This record gives sequence, structure tokens and C-alpha cells, in this order.
Amino acid sequence: MQIDRPIIIAIILFIVLLLVFFLVMPEYNTFGQLQTQLAEKTGEVNAKTAYYAEVAKTYYTLQSRQDDIKKIDDALPQGTTGTTLGKLIYYLQYTAKQNGLIVKDLFLSKSPNSDQSGTNNSIKEIVFSTDLMGDYSSLENFMVSLEKSSRIFEVTNISFGSGAGLGLQSFSMQIKTFSY
Repeated sequence: MQIDRPIIIAIILFIVLLLVFFLVMPEYNTFGQLQTQLAEKTGEVNAKTAYYAEVAKTYYTLQSRQDDIKKIDDALPQGTTGTTLGKLIYYLQYTAKQNGLIVKDLFLSKSPNSDQSGTNNSIKEIVFSTDLMGDYSSLENFMVSLEKSSRIFEVTNISFGSGAGLGLQSFSMQIKTFSY
């Protein structure tokens, strides 16, 4: 008995198609899913590597700019504790004395705790009112010293009073400074 050759070829092709469909295709689909997962994981690792490289770069930049950061911290000190306010009052009195002025009164006009705007702003303003005695050039030198200091000071109001004798003038000032 002889079997027809085209029928055997058709049967073999049919068996090969069934084997491909049931055995190879599922494995190929699994392979495609694994490639997709690998690509996602590779992307995540690359993103994390880039992120940590950027963090390291920023860290080294900040480390190289410690002097600038120190100046910013001096300009805007953190907190408004009694120690910070005490240092600020001492600085104002010392600077006035160095420039030839006499401090008659120095008091806190607006503290950071009396925030009237109701907002939670991280930068708080502190306003001091002071009464000084001295001459005009001493007042000018005092204001220049405040301007040149590392701390941010803003003179918001100056009132000139009458002379108190001995060539001394009376001044009233409002000085605003900031903290966070």
C-alpha cells in the first residue's frame, strides 16, 4: 500500500501547525511579556540611577557653596526664640554704639507670633522701634552698617526730633528684619 505523497505532506504540515500553535506560541508570548517586563525594569533602574546621580551632583554643589549657605542662614536665621531676639537686640545696640549713637529705647513692635494676615508664611517679619540720640553723620554710619550686615534689615520709618542739647539730635526709627 502506497500513501499519496501530497496527503502525507498536508498531514505533516497540519501537525507542525498544531505543534506551533499549542507549544511554540505560548512560549513566544511568555518571551514577549518577559521582554516587556525587562524593558520596564531597565527603565526604572535607569531613572533611579539618573535621580541619584542628580542628588549626588546637588549635594556636591551644596557642599562647595557652604560659605554662601552660611551667609543665607545669617541673613535669615531660623526661629524666633529669645536667644535669637537677644542676639538681634545686642547687635543693634552694639552697632549703634560703634557708630556714635546712644540707644534710649529699643522695643519689639511686631513679633512673628502676631501674624495678622492669618497665612502660614514661612518667612516671618520682626519689627523693632528704637529711639536714638546722636548726630546726623552717626545716623548715616549706623544705617550703612545695617545695610552692610549679613542680616537683612529694612529701615521703614525715621522720625527726626528736636535737638537735646550738646549737638545731639533725637531720632526714632522702625527697623524690620526677617526670620524663618
